[in-house]
Amino acid sequence: MEQDQDKRMILHFLLEDLDNLEQRQKGKQAAGHQTDLELAIAYLREDIRITQISIDDEILALSTSTAIATDQKILASYKHEERLAHEGHQLALALSNETLTSDDISDPSTANKSTSPDDDDDAVSIVMGDLMGRINLLCDKESDLGEGSSRIPPSRRTSIMRECASCLTKVSTIMFKGPCSHDFCRDCMRQKFLGGINDEELYPPRCCGNVVPPGVALRVLNYEELRNFSERDLEWSTMDRLYCANPTCSKFIPPFAYQNEHGTCPACHQQTHLPCRSLAHPRVDCPMDESLHAVLEMAEAENWRRCFNCQTMVALNLGCNHMTCRCGREFCYVCGLVWKACDCPRWHEDRLEEVANQAVDEEVPANADIRVPQDAFHRIVDNLLRHEDDGCEHYRSSQWAYRERGDF
Repeated sequence: MEQDQDKRMILHFLLEDLDNLEQRQKGKQAAGHQTDLELAIAYLREDIRITQISIDDEILALSTSTAIATDQKILASYKHEERLAHEGHQLALALSNETLTSDDISDPSTANKSTSPDDDDDAVSIVMGDLMGRINLLCDKESDLGEGSSRIPPSRRTSIMRECASCLTKVSTIMFKGPCSHDFCRDCMRQKFLGGINDEELYPPRCCGNVVPPGVALRVLNYEELRNFSERDLEWSTMDRLYCANPTCSKFIPPFAYQNEHGTCPACHQQTHLPCRSLAHPRVDCPMDESLHAVLEMAEAENWRRCFNCQTMVALNLGCNHMTCRCGREFCYVCGLVWKACDCPRWHEDRLEEVANQAVDEEVPANADIRVPQDAFHRIVDNLLRHEDDGCEHYRSSQWAYRERGDF
């Protein structure tokens, strides 16, 4: 009974692991679509359910056989007392009729033999033999699928010597039948599954090229081994695998741990970038990101610039080279360095003249003397250059625009 409780506890822990795994999977795929991982979880859950039913049936069968064995002794005692009473009655009748003969008195040794539970004429013994024969037959059938009861008394089992197809040892213990009908002892079948944990070439466990049903693992592996096998099963069945880029870890990162092109390692919790398979590198261009490189090529052709802090792409349409990003950092539009950390010109000549001409158009009437706009132009240019040295605030709302892509 204690071993049954251990089995139930192992199955309970496995179901908890499956529930947690399913919970993490929710919302990661389209509605109505079942992933390979979800199918594997469903199959494993069904195997656990069948194993639980098998354990319950085994407990019931053992309890029934124990009750029958106890009742047999009671019934045999009752029958023995009944025969003694009958013989006493026959003896009294013979004495009253004074016709007593030696044949009317049963020999005690004969009486004992006739009341033995093993007597072929004893109805209880016949029933018991039939019931125990059926139990032994049931155990033999279940041994082809997995581990049977180790608590049925040896005298009640059918002792059949079978040869293990792997170690060639003849044993009378419960055997496991492979998909090709070869028999394996428990240790050899267990080694098949342990081999699949350590070597991908041995996964999934096979015999004669046929895959051993994964439900057998529930009968030959302990809880820790089952957990390792389930993790390897997920790893070996994943097509495009991701491993932790942390050199001291290198653990497999399951697909349900992917988010925003990064996988979080379940062991060390470091993030690995999916495109380049290296540790996460925020604010640093990924050499394997093809779409990013396409944008950078366009930016170079259009003379765009990126903020050195947040990597936001900026296109200067009008104004000076002093840029203030929305993250608050100031930088030079010519070289991209921190503002006033370089010797680049404050203005591009064409942009300076364009800003000055726009200001003249807004300030000078259309019918003004020709010298008025000329004087205004030179005054505005001088004003723009002077304010640039003090910290420009001119036309800041319209002089530049963001060019966004993803999470630059």
